[in-house]
Amino acid sequence: MDFTMPSVEDLTGSQQESYTSVTSVATVVDEKCEEEGNVLSTHTVAEDGAVEVIDLFLPEKRYMFERLNGKIGRVHQSGATDHHRPKEESHHAVRIFDYSCIPPLDDETELPLKATQIDYNVEPNTKSHHTDMFEMTKVRQDQDPLPKLVVRRGLPFFLMFHFNEKFSSDTNELLLTFQFGQAAAVSKGSQITVSVNKGIKPHNWSAGFSKIEDSTVTVQILTPNDCIVGKCFLIVDTKKRDPNEEDKRCQSNGDHFTATVKHTTFLRYHHNEPIYILFNPWLKDDQVYVKDDKVRDECIVSDFGKLLVGNYKQVVAVPWRFAQFERNVLDCCLYMLDAVHLEHTARGNATVVVRNIASLINSCEDSGVLLADWSGHYKDGTAPTAWLGSVLILEEFWKKKGPVGYGQCWVFAALATTVCRCLGIPTRCVTNYSSAHDCDGTNTINYHWNIRGEPLDSMNTESIWSFHVWNEAYLTRLDIPDSMAGWQAFDPTPQIASDGIYCAGPCPVDSIRQGDVHLRFDTALLFSELNVNRFHWILRDDGSWRTILQKNIAGKAVLTHSPLIDESAPEESRDYVDLTDQYKCAEGTKEEKAMLLRANTWATNAGVFDKGDGDVRVTLDQNTEVVAGTSFDVLVQLQNRSRFNRTAKVTLTLLSTYYTGHRKYKVKSQTFDVVVCPLKREQVSMRVLGEDYAYYMSDCATFKICTMVRVAETDQLFVDCTDFCVLCPKLDIEISEFIQVGRSFDCTIKLNSQMPIDLTHCEWMIECLGVTPATKIVEKDLEPYAQVQLNFSLNPCRPGKTIFMVSFKSKQLMGVYGTREIEVTD
Repeated sequence: MDFTMPSVEDLTGSQQESYTSVTSVATVVDEKCEEEGNVLSTHTVAEDGAVEVIDLFLPEKRYMFERLNGKIGRVHQSGATDHHRPKEESHHAVRIFDYSCIPPLDDETELPLKATQIDYNVEPNTKSHHTDMFEMTKVRQDQDPLPKLVVRRGLPFFLMFHFNEKFSSDTNELLLTFQFGQAAAVSKGSQITVSVNKGIKPHNWSAGFSKIEDSTVTVQILTPNDCIVGKCFLIVDTKKRDPNEEDKRCQSNGDHFTATVKHTTFLRYHHNEPIYILFNPWLKDDQVYVKDDKVRDECIVSDFGKLLVGNYKQVVAVPWRFAQFERNVLDCCLYMLDAVHLEHTARGNATVVVRNIASLINSCEDSGVLLADWSGHYKDGTAPTAWLGSVLILEEFWKKKGPVGYGQCWVFAALATTVCRCLGIPTRCVTNYSSAHDCDGTNTINYHWNIRGEPLDSMNTESIWSFHVWNEAYLTRLDIPDSMAGWQAFDPTPQIASDGIYCAGPCPVDSIRQGDVHLRFDTALLFSELNVNRFHWILRDDGSWRTILQKNIAGKAVLTHSPLIDESAPEESRDYVDLTDQYKCAEGTKEEKAMLLRANTWATNAGVFDKGDGDVRVTLDQNTEVVAGTSFDVLVQLQNRSRFNRTAKVTLTLLSTYYTGHRKYKVKSQTFDVVVCPLKREQVSMRVLGEDYAYYMSDCATFKICTMVRVAETDQLFVDCTDFCVLCPKLDIEISEFIQVGRSFDCTIKLNSQMPIDLTHCEWMIECLGVTPATKIVEKDLEPYAQVQLNFSLNPCRPGKTIFMVSFKSKQLMGVYGTREIEVTD
């Protein structure tokens, strides 16, 4: 036969290396490869007859040979980068160049069986693997009609192979090759070939015959419990042995070209549909195994939750649709790992995957998903408070292959939860109330005051966030003792770089509690967010500074959303579970002292600082039920515990702040002179009208009440900063009781605003999976104290229980939400 081959000199250096690396091959061809997925393939044949399957990819191009009158003729170049040949070209993909070893065949060459179809058995496989909740595994009339196979590693699944003739395991053998990524290679562990035998082997890649019925063969396949997580493609090689002949010669005609060496003939079939393999929290031997069914249901299966914001005295629950099972979400999550060039061999390690997810969620790196912005100005994007779920964010990122605007900590944490749950890693959002942001790593926060008793914002670069949301993933880290297995804290919010990337963790929650700050990753950073002291620096008249130490001002509470409602619990605490004891030792205990010593955080200059003690007790008595736009009082109680009169100068300052603790606007400041009689109480009140603050509210409607009290007779000085937020109104949702697939139903949303000013740039965001895609509705400007009613109709497309969610935002008022659970029947 005649072959027209490219010369080595025509190839690049990397291509020459690939060209000359293959020396001994048998080339295999079958007919109609453009219709059925069969392509030319290459095998290296050892002296003992063993076969190693090789797919050789050129770094930049692949060469394709066109069959002309039964012979392989001229060379064609294609820029295609995947290993599936474009259907519009009638070429055979050849991945080898040296044909010197191919002997000719006689006319009696017998071809092996040819795979004509592969059935992935999607419905039974996904049900047994707990993946049937993925939308991509279902047939939807309005979506891709071909369901995808999603399995979890370490569990067997079954594939059904159809051949063109009757199959016998005595005379036929199946080789299954699984390829992860475009540059899959045996040396990298991303290409795995298994021979189908009588049974499977635990903890290994293996395949066994389950049932053989004429030309249909059912094969059971098992992946190891540390298998690569991702998308792989299946290649099927069939071979047949003929013990009666010693040598075979090459033959060709207009339809076939076959080569055999040492009694072995091969036929290859590329299947175009991928297999998705995920982590397996149901498998005891998996790194992410969770024994508790309730925790697994909440942290893997549940696609709806609540993110906790506000402050530790005013916990506010924000609804969020994680939507980890929606169509295209899994592909988007895997694309994220590709974008950061995470090696496929590392994708079986949940620790590595979680850390990379934490860095990918934010866009401080080139391939990140979400832009961070705390400025309050989001004209060219979506305000963080407007998002209701992860779907819109991932859809926009998937479409533009670039970052989406905008996010803040709870959005980053929610998006990380979606990605981790989608990949099979049990994950939840956790909120730390009064979270320290220590800029210099000293485990202290410095706060400065001027002579008048007001904060010096220009010097207050460090802050205590009202809340900060991070994540916990349940896994066993392979690089630390098993005693540290369980919940691992990680933070996708970009604060400071860790090993060159903007993320923190994962680190064991128990190591944070014990003060083991030396442990990777970023234990010291997360520890400081929960355990710092604050030093108040007060400017004196002579220009010197007086300092007061304030202890235990961070980590006031650590909470997570409760998967189950405890009817016996107080109504205000039914939405959450308190995790504070898992992160911190009880204050004042020997255990806390030992923890602080381990973390080396004792203040070496404690004697330099005042404690602010004295005989006048100061208490802030703030109403926590103030609705946005209404007036309220800032109240301070002074209790004189001495037998002498005490003269106090009280300065109260109300700041509108971002939840990060930084000032947006000074709303009001007022000073009072008060005489407190012996053993008596006095109250100081500063009235704040709705008009005073309505124009200056931040995204989360947070305020800071700064209090300074000076006692003339004793020089006692009291200073404190207390977070406070006004409550946004809740949206009332009215929906028809009976909702059926394919039949429209009416919805009404009502907003009762107490804001005394016009609301401008108004928008509604509506989302209900299975009923309506995430929809943005622009609203006209609203007058003061507006009563708004929004009416519309929806047409559900799939049955089941779901959550109807809606948010409202304007330039002056954000973070207004409403939810209602509905059930759609067939």
